[in-house]
Amino acid sequence: MDRPEAAGARIDGLDLGAELRLKERAMDAAPVGITITDPHREDNPLVYVNDAFERVTGYPRAETVGRNCRFLQGDGSDAATVAEMRRAIEAGEATTVELLNYRRDGERFWNRVTLAPVRRDDGDVAHFVGFQEDVTARKEAELALAEEREHLAHLLERVEGLVGDVTRVLVGAGSRAEVEREVTGRFVAEPAYGAAWIGGADLAGDRVTPGTWAGEVEPEGLAVDLERTPDHPVARALASGGLAVAEGGEGLTRGERAWLAEAGLAGAAAVPLAYGDVSYGALCVYHREPGAVDEREAAVLEALGRAVATALHALETRRLLAGDETVEVEVAIRDDDLVPVRLAGATGAAWADEGSMAREDGSLVLFFSTDAAPEAIETVAAEVAGAASVVVLSTAGSTALVEVALPAGSALADLPARSARLRSLRAADGEARLVVELPSRARARAVVDRLTEAYPATAVIGVRERERPATTRAEFAAELEADLTERQRLALRTAYASGYYGPDRPATGDDLAASMGISRATFHQHRRAAERKLIGAVLEGPD
Repeated sequence: MDRPEAAGARIDGLDLGAELRLKERAMDAAPVGITITDPHREDNPLVYVNDAFERVTGYPRAETVGRNCRFLQGDGSDAATVAEMRRAIEAGEATTVELLNYRRDGERFWNRVTLAPVRRDDGDVAHFVGFQEDVTARKEAELALAEEREHLAHLLERVEGLVGDVTRVLVGAGSRAEVEREVTGRFVAEPAYGAAWIGGADLAGDRVTPGTWAGEVEPEGLAVDLERTPDHPVARALASGGLAVAEGGEGLTRGERAWLAEAGLAGAAAVPLAYGDVSYGALCVYHREPGAVDEREAAVLEALGRAVATALHALETRRLLAGDETVEVEVAIRDDDLVPVRLAGATGAAWADEGSMAREDGSLVLFFSTDAAPEAIETVAAEVAGAASVVVLSTAGSTALVEVALPAGSALADLPARSARLRSLRAADGEARLVVELPSRARARAVVDRLTEAYPATAVIGVRERERPATTRAEFAAELEADLTERQRLALRTAYASGYYGPDRPATGDDLAASMGISRATFHQHRRAAERKLIGAVLEGPD
């Protein structure tokens, strides 16, 4: 599928609209397979598949778009499961199934498919979104366990109902709170377990606190300090990425140990809830019998942990598509390796961003205003490590407008690929304050981890959750920007940021062309083309 290059473009008959245009790259980069079908067209064909779908199935876009997705089915595909998907589509309902499918080369794999209707404002179904995950390893493990049924009677008695109920909870859940409440509640309904909780790490990454608790009375003030109690099963699970078991009071907090003895419980087990590089916290359960978490039951707990993480990821992906909530994270970075901090220190002046633009090659262009003398900026520009270029675009009075280009792969340039938007950045006195907007707290944790990895002296200052307003102003701007080429966007943004459209016009076309490394005629050609599109969108609408 070719990506649209013009406002109002269509993907094989599908009008993306502002929201899908904003999120197309996020969908393409998602680790879970994503498809979109059009039930109003004959045979409900695929009109979009992302890169993960191509990797999982082996089918390129050219061989999938325009076809019904039944080409993945074969002799081993269960007819009843296929009928359930057909029923849900005809009823305009969501459903999740696991189905034996076939890759392009004929290899069989188990596909966990979640279908969800996308409705118009009037409630009618416009399209169906499908989330697809290769669960072959887990499914084959389950089948192998089933073949050894006579040897696993004890295990099946304890977990068969749990697995089935948890799976049903994950299929029908509509929010993270519902997933956590139902999963922990189902665990404590099992005689083998006395309590369970799910918690997420704070953005500083050093504490995990129960968010949802079920079972025996919760130990007062329970929180796992990942640095002070590294032997706690939750800390070990998050560090290792796998199941961690503690018999008795091993590694538990003092309050937990006292509570464990009082409640008559034998130990605890924790599994991480992670999907790709996004962590959704950990699930911790307390078992009644010593040694209850044997090798086989451990496999089930890990599988359930992955299933819960997958469900939370699917819910978050749907929310990302809807775009109705955002999280703003403010961080402080006291690290001279951060380019704006180094520039502020070298020039002895504050640097405040005036906007940014991600380039197609993965680099990031930042525009800064500063009271630093242009001569001082030019002196340090060649000596600033970590910046592809530092160029003075214009000066007005004592204020200079400076373009700073950061190379692909740097921490700030990575933000757009992580669904993060840099809202503001100010550097002064050896510190930079950044405000980053993201679609969820889980993704915020991943971004904070990336910044901390690059700049260890990173601290979270605040977190704010906001509802995105119903206005389409942002969508309109994004749709318009998608219609511009990279050169047109850069020319327009550079001209605007430099004051070119102001009454004094401190920078000439020659100055701006030089900053972009192009001729004056080429600069004006890109600028005028961008202006025509801008005026046309305002007068006639982006579509």
